[in-house]
Amino acid sequence: MFNIQIILTIIISILSGVLGRMGGAQGYNTLYRDIGCSLLSVLLFIIWFGFKVDFWYMYLISFGLHWASFTTYFDKLFGHDNLGFSGFVVAASLLPLISIFKVPFFIERMIALSIIWFVLNKSLPYPNVLIWRRDVAEEFLRYFSVTITYLLLLI
Repeated sequence: MFNIQIILTIIISILSGVLGRMGGAQGYNTLYRDIGCSLLSVLLFIIWFGFKVDFWYMYLISFGLHWASFTTYFDKLFGHDNLGFSGFVVAASLLPLISIFKVPFFIERMIALSIIWFVLNKSLPYPNVLIWRRDVAEEFLRYFSVTITYLLLLI
């Protein structure tokens, strides 16, 4: 079952990874990540579930929650960057749209992003991952995971 949604998910995920890395790279504005990855996540949601005109404001709220979740790693709350919790909050940014999609997807994605973000932060080798510096690999993969996890819908 290789359809247009899967192809678009892969393309958007690569773009999300690139924008996420740009937002964390020195010399670039964090808005690449904050706005770009937020838009891509909501756009991909629309690709998978369609656009419901009556819920236009929920898409806007979800976009705002994504943006807010991308701006913090909750270091003030936990005393250190907590990427596992951050991944959970990013996934929870779809909460305003829960009436449109299946609840198991929502739960699976919250668990998946929590684990992925935590493992990426704690387990990638230093100083390099294959040909990338560790920070480049981690940021790309972190924001790639935000959208590639939409493929959980296929389970």
